[in-house]
Amino acid sequence: MMIDLHMHTSASDGRLSPQELVGLALKNGLSAIAITDHDAIGGIAPAMEYARGKPLEIVPGIEINCDGMEIGFREVEVVGLFVDCEHSTLLRFVEEARQDRLEQKKRIVEKLQGLGFEIRFEELGEYAKGSLGRPHIAQLLVKKYPGEFSSIREVFEKYLGTGKEAYVDREKKSSIKQAIDIIKKAGGIAFLAHPGVFGKKETGALVEFFQSNGGQGIETYYPYYLIYPHLKISEKENLEIIEFYQKIAKENGLLESGGSDFHGGDRETINAVKMPYSVLEKIKVRRSQRT
Repeated sequence: MMIDLHMHTSASDGRLSPQELVGLALKNGLSAIAITDHDAIGGIAPAMEYARGKPLEIVPGIEINCDGMEIGFREVEVVGLFVDCEHSTLLRFVEEARQDRLEQKKRIVEKLQGLGFEIRFEELGEYAKGSLGRPHIAQLLVKKYPGEFSSIREVFEKYLGTGKEAYVDREKKSSIKQAIDIIKKAGGIAFLAHPGVFGKKETGALVEFFQSNGGQGIETYYPYYLIYPHLKISEKENLEIIEFYQKIAKENGLLESGGSDFHGGDRETINAVKMPYSVLEKIKVRRSQRT
């Protein structure tokens, strides 16, 4: 019984609709998945409806992109699991984040226009079915400039990645504490997403900060070797990273979570890490103790 508690749909920057993602999860023999779209929850209800009567459990979740400068990182992401999608605090946050993301993408398009790319913001509607993400801009560039870009990843490496020429940060990102508070108010459990991207040396202070601000878990299972090729991590080394964070979680009394961070397209990573159902069971136990 394998599970995946970090997946994206077209409600944010994933390539598959919620229904298509459910179908793919079933095809791959998963018993539970979490829909964790970026600052968005629109994919959860359709996924739950489509999974009704099927042997797949849907965990309602969200991934909140946070400003991490207070702890020395440009961006830190926090995953919330078992959030109440009708909670007023969460709904208000999602709408504010949607507006902020739209303004960010308009500024990115303007930068790209200034770099000579003939694209218009209105063209992105063909790709974004929900919350607009940078991958949608990358998809448009790959389509319009196939001679220059062979993949979404290449667009990010050249222009859209953090610090690149056309990168624009959001103006109103949540702080880490705000993200944790939003998730907990909505009845969810907050996890520090993929801490391995920051490196083992920096992890200690980050985990301590996260936990001191109310965070309850960390993602221990994650396919760094597939999603971050620039780190030059082998699959064997990836297993060592998982074990490293499992040890940190155990030492600090933190819950474990994680998953494939599936987006489709350049991230065909479903079931890339074999996470057992027992991980979800422990999360459920902690959740029941709160309620």
